[in-house]
Amino acid sequence: MYPRNGRTIAATLCLLSLFLLHGLAIGTSRIEDEIVVSEGTAVKVVTAAEITSKKAKPNDPVAFIVDEDVVINGQVVVRKGTEATGSVVNAERGGYMGKSGKLAIQVESTKTVDGQPLKLRAAKGKEGEDNTTSTMVLTFISPVFLFKKGGEAKVVSGTPITVYVAQEKRFRVDGANLVAVATEPSTTPANAEEATVFIYRPKKMVGGALEPSVYVDETELARMDNGRFFAIKVKPGKHIIRMTDDNKGYAIDMGPGQKYFFRIGIEAGMWKGHGKITLDDAERAIAEIKKLKFLDQEKIKAPTMVVELSPQ
Repeated sequence: MYPRNGRTIAATLCLLSLFLLHGLAIGTSRIEDEIVVSEGTAVKVVTAAEITSKKAKPNDPVAFIVDEDVVINGQVVVRKGTEATGSVVNAERGGYMGKSGKLAIQVESTKTVDGQPLKLRAAKGKEGEDNTTSTMVLTFISPVFLFKKGGEAKVVSGTPITVYVAQEKRFRVDGANLVAVATEPSTTPANAEEATVFIYRPKKMVGGALEPSVYVDETELARMDNGRFFAIKVKPGKHIIRMTDDNKGYAIDMGPGQKYFFRIGIEAGMWKGHGKITLDDAERAIAEIKKLKFLDQEKIKAPTMVVELSPQ
C-alpha cells in the first residue's frame, strides 16, 4: 500500500494526465475542424453583363457572379450566386480603317459565406513566383483578353471564367456556420517596396516628329520623344498608365518589387498620328531599351517621379 502522501501524488498525476489528454484532444479537434481555403483554389464565375471595347475604358468596374459553390471538406465557403468584382484592364475600339477591337478584363475579389473579402487572380501559381515582368503580369491579370479583327471586341453576359484564390483564408466550424480564424499579426513590416515602370519608344521614321504625352493616373510624366526611354517608381496598388486619351491605357494592380514595360508607338489617324501604348513582353522590352537613350530633361513633365534606371 502507498502512504497517504504517495496516494495523493499518484491521484494528482492521474488527474493531470487526463486533463492534458483532454486538452490535446480538444486542440486536435479544433485543428481538424479548421477549414483552409488554400491559395490557388479555383473559383468559377460568369460575367453579369455584356462588356464591349466600344464603351469600356481602363479601370471601369466589371460585375461577375460566382457560378458554383466553393466547397472545402464538405463546407460551402463561397456560395453560388455571390457577387464578384473586377475591372477593365485595357480596351481599344475597333472598326476604323479595319482596326481590331481589344478588350482585357480581370476578376479581383468576391466574398466568403461569412462576408469576408476574398482576393482573386487569373493565375493559379503563387504571386511571388517569378512575376516581376510584364509577361507574367499579363498572365496574372487577364483571364479574358479578346482581339476581334475589324470590329469591336465583346464579352457577352454569362461568359464563364475560372480564377483562383490569391490569399489563404482559415475558418472554424461553429455549428452550421463558418467563423473566420484570425491570423496572428506579422512581426515583420508589410512589403512596401515600390513597383518599377519602364516606358520606351523605339526609334521609327513614321511619326518621328510627334511627341505624345504619357501619364500615370492624373499626372503627366513626359512628352515621349522618338528613340527614348524613362522609368518611374510607384507605390504598390492600382495605377493607370495611359496616353492623353484616358481610353488608351492599362489599369494594373501593381505589386511590390514588380517591373512593368510599356512600349509607345504612333498609330494612324484621320488627320495625324496619335500615340499608342502597349504592355510589352519583358525580354523584348529590355533588348529594345538597351538600344535607346534616356529621355531629355526638357521633355520630362514630372521630374520628381521620372528616373533613369537600367531595366536589369
